[in-house]
Amino acid sequence: LNRSGQFNALSTEALITNQIDFSFWQEHKKDAVVFGKIEQVSSKVYNVYIYIYDVFSEKSLYQKKIRVHNSGFRRIAHFLSDKIYYVLLGQKGSFDTRLSYVTVSENSNGGRTYKLQISDSDGFNPQTVVRSSNPILSPAWSKDQKKLAYVSFKNNRSEVFVMTPFLKTIPIKLPKFDGIASSPTWHPDGESIALTLSKNGNKDIYLYDFKSKPIPLTTNIAIDTEASFSPDGSKIAFTSNRTGQVQVYIKDLKSGKISRATFEGRYNAKPVFSPDGKDLALIHRVGKDYRLALLDIASRDLTVMTQNKSDESPYFSPNGGMIIYSTNRDNKGILSIISLHNNQVVELMQKEGEVREPSWSNYSN
Repeated sequence: LNRSGQFNALSTEALITNQIDFSFWQEHKKDAVVFGKIEQVSSKVYNVYIYIYDVFSEKSLYQKKIRVHNSGFRRIAHFLSDKIYYVLLGQKGSFDTRLSYVTVSENSNGGRTYKLQISDSDGFNPQTVVRSSNPILSPAWSKDQKKLAYVSFKNNRSEVFVMTPFLKTIPIKLPKFDGIASSPTWHPDGESIALTLSKNGNKDIYLYDFKSKPIPLTTNIAIDTEASFSPDGSKIAFTSNRTGQVQVYIKDLKSGKISRATFEGRYNAKPVFSPDGKDLALIHRVGKDYRLALLDIASRDLTVMTQNKSDESPYFSPNGGMIIYSTNRDNKGILSIISLHNNQVVELMQKEGEVREPSWSNYSN
């Protein structure tokens, strides 16, 4: 809860009885009290109870009993954190969601091992869904959280694959297009994907529905890449060097109009729409450093969020309150999450190698 930047939660070792000392919590300037208990039903099954009370009205806001297998305690903790978030703030939380990312580690043969991994939203419970001796890039979740698209060099060229990580099926390679394929991103309907294709040596963005030929969304002699759909699917933001600088553009897919979105600095790239469609997270160059930045699309105000040297691959949490990104710490790639409510940064613990290319799933329901 504290990671979201919305709370200043204080835990207590004091025994909670049937009588809550509301005056004590009022003096400590706490708005709500959350408590619960765990009751063992059988060797592996438990009842989990949660209670939420408003400190000032002294009224119950929520109470629930949930039966859970002992393997599901983490998931229930995240589910209940989302419930607390919603009850107290009236907004969805982003705790019971998943991350995908790529890890890179040295193997015993002196080469590198690349793993596409998925985990809980805090980086725990990592599972390897693809392992390769060739680079893996750009994992992207479909909106329903059932599919992952990613780039692999397993055939010695950049190709896009789609997999269903929870069904244990073999990843499907997209057809061999005229040129290399990269930077996949899902349309919100989950039925099509935008990707960058290099035809005749020129990179443009195409829409592919898995049934017919790809449809070009950009046709420019410049390099157009790194597309991101707006939440309603009506626009794409993308990176282009069509002015001689690397800048972010937005295309209205209905009217066909393309407008430049970034004007500050000579390098802005890797745009991603916020869940409400009002902002873009992107990478902005300051001197020789590449930093996470937030762009208000309507006002064009650009806010640099970090002081790092090599930020990459930003992605919003599904409620828009946090951004995950990769950066470099002590010459090692790590993942960090920044709260947009108080700019608090939390680094996710990783057990092996370098970590890069994060993507945050939507809600599972």
